Amino acid sequence: MTRKTLGCGTVRLEVRFRDAGTAGSCLAGLSRIPGVLFNILRGRVTARDAVYQLELSGEDAGVNEAVWSLRAGASCP
Repeated sequence: MTRKTLGCGTVRLEVRFRDAGTAGSCLAGLSRIPGVLFNILRGRVTARDAVYQLELSGEDAGVNEAVWSLRAGASCP
């Protein structure tokens, strides 16, 4: 997972998931974190893995929770 800080409460990440199902459930979990907005900047899904570039913004506590949630379900590209 590559992390770039854009400003207070905004983070860009590139995350890799082992399959599309894992990616879908992890991204669905992000949508349930209050105070966090996430944008999918770029995505690629193949039979072997799923790679997304995401931008997370919102309250710092919520963004931190989202990053830790992604770390649990994704790996470094």
